[in-house]
Parts: sequence; structure tokens; C-alpha cells
Amino acid sequence: MIFEIDLLPSFALTAGALVVAVILVLGFVRWRHGTALARARTIAVRLREPTNSLAAVEDHSAAVDELSQFSDVKAAVQAARECLPATDAAVRSAAIEILRRTRALDRWARDLRRGGYRTKLRAIEALGEVGDERAVDQLVEALGDDDPGVSRAASRAILKRDPDYAADRLASALASPNRRVAETAAATLVRMGDDGIDPLVSQLTTQGSRGRRLAAESLGMIGGVELAKVLRPLLETDPDAEVRVAAAEALARIGADTTFPELRRLARSDGDWFVRARVHSLLAEANAPGAAEFLRDELAATEADLILCDEEAEEVSVVIAEGQRLRTAIISGLRLLGVSEEEINEARRRASRLAFESAESAESVRGQDSEDCAGLIRALRARDSAQRAEAAGRLAAVGRAAIPALRQALSDPDPLVRIEAARSLGRIGAVDALESLAKCLLDPQSDVRLSAATAMRAIVTRAATRELSESE
Repeated sequence: MIFEIDLLPSFALTAGALVVAVILVLGFVRWRHGTALARARTIAVRLREPTNSLAAVEDHSAAVDELSQFSDVKAAVQAARECLPATDAAVRSAAIEILRRTRALDRWARDLRRGGYRTKLRAIEALGEVGDERAVDQLVEALGDDDPGVSRAASRAILKRDPDYAADRLASALASPNRRVAETAAATLVRMGDDGIDPLVSQLTTQGSRGRRLAAESLGMIGGVELAKVLRPLLETDPDAEVRVAAAEALARIGADTTFPELRRLARSDGDWFVRARVHSLLAEANAPGAAEFLRDELAATEADLILCDEEAEEVSVVIAEGQRLRTAIISGLRLLGVSEEEINEARRRASRLAFESAESAESVRGQDSEDCAGLIRALRARDSAQRAEAAGRLAAVGRAAIPALRQALSDPDPLVRIEAARSLGRIGAVDALESLAKCLLDPQSDVRLSAATAMRAIVTRAATRELSESE
């Protein structure tokens, strides 16, 4: 017991001596680094001198060499980083050259890939200060980091030095195979606002569908009626269904009145059921003018198409499944618009009647030209308006089997299609289409109104002549 008590003062003295030694060592290291940093800063001052003579240029190069080979690398790197905010391009270039020679850029890039959270944040801060092409490339890769805090810090650092170059690089990153990188780059461009528009527009014609889709979505989030002109062509020309949907969503978000006719046309003519279903939903979500009436008509047309499906066709199950999904989207859209269940049921009953008429008419010509009739009816859904107009004109030769499809074509977004549909109904003498033709008398296009009036006159005249001959 006495032995243990004697050891206590000795242990306390030893611990105290160790603490003092550590403090002295740390103080010496700090003093030495401070001294080295002061010398490095003195050398770095020469980098800021104007290089307006050969001697000044040589001294500038000598200062770069001295700092690149400086004994205290940390001091040299810190002195070089303090030169990065300079507005003089020569000073910045010299500082970046020093960081490259001392391999500081390599260390920061390695820390960004493998370091912990705080290490990554320090590397991001440093690379953001550098802001050259290589540093921005490293930061773009960090946009895909699993930690949201790291990706957000990287997105802020990218814009720190050169927003114009950064915007172009972010736009290129939209096509990255790393989904997180692409989506974070898109979000950063959206935060840039108007400064991100031109780089995003440039991505609408790239080969990668992901880049085009994200560019369209981002432009819609930035908003602005003038962007509708850029997005509309994608509805017709882009081969990827997801890109067309993204363009439609962007146009609906922009909400310009001139975009809704384009969306209605896409809802009817696009060759992909997914696009048509999504656009129907968008019209309801945006509460577009006349959306409820449009969706009711589309419900009738969809039911008719389902009945007209050739049950012997090899892909009939696929066609029916797509039609059912489209019908579900339309009904959901009507509910979203506040249409009552009774009104929806009435629309479905009317759709069933139209579908029955279509099936009955198609059956009457089965075995003769039913294949041509079905092909022409499908052509009324083509994306090309000229093809739809041609089909509407040729359906007159089919006869009464074409009446339901032609009645639907009277509400086609293209006036030429409406004109041809009205003429065909007049040639057929479709008395049961008089009500639909009467609605066309209010059409904004004078040629459509004239065609509808002429068709009604022809139908009434033919019906009166037939009644007169039967009475005799």
C-alpha cells in the first residue's frame, strides 16, 4: 500500500511532462508551418506583379518553380489557393499550375472519391476555388455521391468560378449513365434560372434520350411562354415516347393557351398509348379550356376502338390492354375535373352506343372491304395530319361503316381533317350525323363551317328525295 502511494507523484510528474512535451511539439510544428507559410506568401506576392517586361515574366516563372518545389507543401498549397480569387487570369493560371505540380489537385480528387464526409466537403471547397475544367469535371462526378449533402455542396461549388462554363458542363452531364449525376445536374441548371436556358435548349437535339428528357423537364420548371416554341417540335419529331411526355408535361406546366391545342392533337394522334394516356391526364391536371368535353369525346372514341378491334388479330390482347389503360386515364381525368359519376356513366353509355354502332356497321361490310375500313379508321389516329385528312376523304367510299369514325374526326385539331370528314358524311348521306355536323357550324374556321353546311344540305336533300320516291 505504501509502495502504491509513493508511485502516484511519479506518475503525475511523468504525465505532466508528456503533456508539456506534446504542447511544445505542436507549438513548434505550428511555428514552423507559420514561418514556412510566411515565406511562401512572400514568394506568392511575386505572382501578383504585372508581367509587363521580360524580367517580370522570368521572375513570375521562377516564383512558380520555387513554390512548386517548396519544402513545406502545405504552406505552398495554401499560398497558391490564396491567389485563386485574383481577377488576373495569369495569376490564377500560375496558382493552378502550382497546385498541379504539388499534386494537390490529385489529392483532392482522391479525397472526393474515397474520403469521409468532412474530407469530401474540404475537397469540394478547394476544387470549387480552382474552378478549371478538370476541377469542374471532378465536381460533376461528385453530383452522384450517395450522400445528399455532398452532392448539394458539389452543385454549389460548380457554379463558384465560371457559371457559363459550368452551365455547359452541367448540360452535358444530363446524358450521364449515372442517373443521380444527371438528375442533380438538371436540378442545378433549374436553380440557375435564365442562365441555364441556352445550355438546356442545346441538349434537346442530342442523341441520348435521357438528356433530352431531363432538358425538357428542366425547361418546363424554369418556365416562360417563349420556351413553348422550343418544346412544341418535340411533340411531333422526337422518336422517344418518354421525351414526348416530358415535353408535354413542360408545356402543360408553362400553361400558355396556345399549347393546349397541341396537347389535344397529341392525345389523339400519338402512336404510343402511354403518351396519349399521360397527355389526357395532363389536360385534366392543367384544367385546360374545354378539357371535360374533350375527354368525354375521347372516352367515346376509345370505347369504339376497343369494339372495333379485330378479335382474330395476333396482337389483339395488347391493343385491348392499351385501350383499357387509356380509358382508365380518361375516366380519372374526368373525375379530377369534378365531373360527377352520373355524368361519367352517361358518357360511358354514349360511348357504348357509338361502339355498338361502329361494330354493327363494320359487321355489315365484313367480308367485302372491312380490312380497308379498319385500316382507314386506324389512319384517322395517325400523327401526320395529311394522312388523317386522306383517310377521312377515302372513308366516304366505305359507306355507313365509317360514320362513327367520321363523326369523331369532326373534332380533329386539324381543320383539313374536319373538312374532309364533313364532306365524306355528306357523300354517305349520314342522317344520324346531322347533329355532329351542326356543331361544326360554330367552327372557328370558315372552310369547316362551309363544308359542314354543304354536307348537311346534301344529306337533307338526299333524304327528302328518298322519302318522296318511296311515297310515290
